[in-house]
Amino acid sequence: MNAPSTSDILLFGATGVVGRLTARYLIDHDVILAGRDRRALEELRDELNPDWRIATGDAHSAADMAALAAQAKVVISCVGPYSRLGWEMVNACAEHGTDYVDLCGEVPFIRRVIDTHHGTTTARIVPSCGFDSVPSDMGAFALREHAGEPLDTVTMVVEKLKGGLSAGTLDSMREVSAQARADRSVARNLHHPYSLSPVPSAEPWLEGKDLEVTRLADGRWAGPFFMSMFNTRVVRRSNSLRGERFTYHERWATRTRLGAWALAGMTAAVFAASQKPILRRFVPGPGKGHFRFTHEGVTESGRKVACTVAADGDPGYVVTAMMLAEAALTLLEHPGEGGVFTPSTALGTPYLARLQAKGMSFTCS
Repeated sequence: MNAPSTSDILLFGATGVVGRLTARYLIDHDVILAGRDRRALEELRDELNPDWRIATGDAHSAADMAALAAQAKVVISCVGPYSRLGWEMVNACAEHGTDYVDLCGEVPFIRRVIDTHHGTTTARIVPSCGFDSVPSDMGAFALREHAGEPLDTVTMVVEKLKGGLSAGTLDSMREVSAQARADRSVARNLHHPYSLSPVPSAEPWLEGKDLEVTRLADGRWAGPFFMSMFNTRVVRRSNSLRGERFTYHERWATRTRLGAWALAGMTAAVFAASQKPILRRFVPGPGKGHFRFTHEGVTESGRKVACTVAADGDPGYVVTAMMLAEAALTLLEHPGEGGVFTPSTALGTPYLARLQAKGMSFTCS
């Protein structure tokens, strides 16, 4: 391990696909590249910024992760599946008081972090700062700010989506499924609609399930959005942390009922594919892409409001790297109280402004 000296950001898992994209995005900032393979880290440093430092460590070693966490003000962790590889790093950050962001989309891991560290750490621990679940959470936040009064219901509607499903996402889905099969308590919590909320049993009753075929308020058919089983939990935690009570769902709009059922079949196929490790090699790398989601809300007074979130670029790779890096930069510039938060509750308006400055639009009406 290198002798510690404090830098702004330590990027752990820097030589993975998203790690490399994030490193490139942060090329003009004070960064330590960290991971297991020193040679690969040195090659990446020499390619991007020869002034950067290198630090190595084993993700399973508490001592190694403590030494890494002590070297930076903010840690970005790109090492997943987090349930298998991420605990020692996030635990080290919480214990050392180092702010932390990651790409995690794994309910059991985040639930463990909440139960262990929320209310006890001075660090701001902010999971899920990528495509899981920034568009969902920050879109709901922007809608809330626009409404100017309490919301009653919000449905996020996928209007357009193009981009690759990352290998890391498939690995995480497989890891979570394995945990659920091995432990019934994990399975129960995984399927609870408020699995990340402070007190799940105290949350409002939800009409409808997250993965179902239904019709939207405007009459269009809608199928399930395969990321909704995680995104909805993040947004619902945000509501709880703010003391708000609006209900939240996510759907994927289609023109026909048949199309909605096709989406249901596609969702089932994605979950089935995630259980086959051999399919990981066929997952495409970063390419062209875009997304457009509309958060449709009704306030407690009955007023209809909407906020459309959109960005160009592969959502799971290029846009994710931007969202992750900007989350870390927001933490650097804006101090706050410690705890285990969501993107919107930790980063709020400053983060929204940063995302908009980098081309991610939030259009409210």
